[in-house]
Amino acid sequence: MANRIDSLRSFFCDLVEWEWIKPRFDPRRVLSLPLSRRAQLGPNPRIIDDVVWAKLMAAGLTLNTEDITPYGTPAAKAAGWQANYYPIEMLRALVGVWLFGGCRIDEIRRLELDCIIWDEGQDQQTGETYPICLLRVPQNKTSGPFNKPVDPVVGQLIEAWKLVRPSQPDIEDRKTRRRRQHLFTYRGQLIGSSYLNEKIIPALCRKAGIPEQDSRGALTSHRARTTIATQLLNAREPLSLADLQQWLGHKHAASTRHYAAILQRTLAAAYKKADYFARNVRTIEVLIDRESILSGAAADGGQPWKYYDLGDGYCTYDFFAKCPHRLACARCPFYLPKQSHAGQLLAVKEGIEQMLEQLELTDDERQALEGDRDAVATLAARLADTPTPGGPTPKELGTGVAFIPLTTLRDSLPGGSS
Repeated sequence: MANRIDSLRSFFCDLVEWEWIKPRFDPRRVLSLPLSRRAQLGPNPRIIDDVVWAKLMAAGLTLNTEDITPYGTPAAKAAGWQANYYPIEMLRALVGVWLFGGCRIDEIRRLELDCIIWDEGQDQQTGETYPICLLRVPQNKTSGPFNKPVDPVVGQLIEAWKLVRPSQPDIEDRKTRRRRQHLFTYRGQLIGSSYLNEKIIPALCRKAGIPEQDSRGALTSHRARTTIATQLLNAREPLSLADLQQWLGHKHAASTRHYAAILQRTLAAAYKKADYFARNVRTIEVLIDRESILSGAAADGGQPWKYYDLGDGYCTYDFFAKCPHRLACARCPFYLPKQSHAGQLLAVKEGIEQMLEQLELTDDERQALEGDRDAVATLAARLADTPTPGGPTPKELGTGVAFIPLTTLRDSLPGGSS
């Protein structure tokens, strides 16, 4: 759509410039791309689902000649068909770079013969050494040649291909215009640019028993780069954006952010950890005395029927949710200690039902619940002169700064702890 509008705008601009028509409108303004369409322009990387990607990886690591074309089957050999054009060692190395390298198809085709560099690393905790395989990526459209670590299996597959690789002539690199030895050359020619998409990936899909496309479109070579980048960012110990930018060979960090898609399960876990709902709404356990309700003793307010569990005791004030002392409960007449005779009797009394009631918290109460000691002390001091539901203030009750913390406030889900 953008290309068609651009062509139409250029057409009318040329007509006006050549004076073939009399200008009655400004083509640059009238035929400009709408903002809604302009916002949709740009890269749109599409990742491959983890299950599909795992099946592709398993199929790629066990690739055989019979998986590429039907020419290697016994029936095909009996019919006189020729075997696969490329050696299987070369195809395994090609698939290994595609599955683990995170390279563009042009970078894969232009890899040099000596693109693997071996090194050793040491575990800081155990002191054990482990092999490091570095892949030298050729110059691309955004950066010069660089090295990046890959799985050692890539180096092993490439070394296996180099052992059986016939001597090949130097081929001119299309970027640098220099003649050099390429890794994926056979019979004097580079491997085809569409061979991976048209031959290898369909063969892997057949071997893995999966379709060649998913909900995001066809499975292509470049989608592997997006998938690897996303998995590296969402790993248990993920790469930072700066490290991922260097690993992908991007010149600008904005390009890396297009690939750095956050998986839904990672985003959901982070959202759950943020505990947004519980930050604004908490639940408290409430005991309901059914006997007092059924007998009518609570009808005239002579006997409480609802008890809010404060940890050390119960609050019998019916409008506890609106009480300013609910997080610093002074010992007012509505407070019932658990260690008292009435509190112990309530704990073992039959006909008691338990429920959870939601409380909307103020900013001071949220800070107090989040463990801010200064906020708790400030809240208690501020409530010292605030009348309790029974009438007197905490100072008049002689409690000073002492208060009973609401320790049993729970998260929004039953069974959680504050």
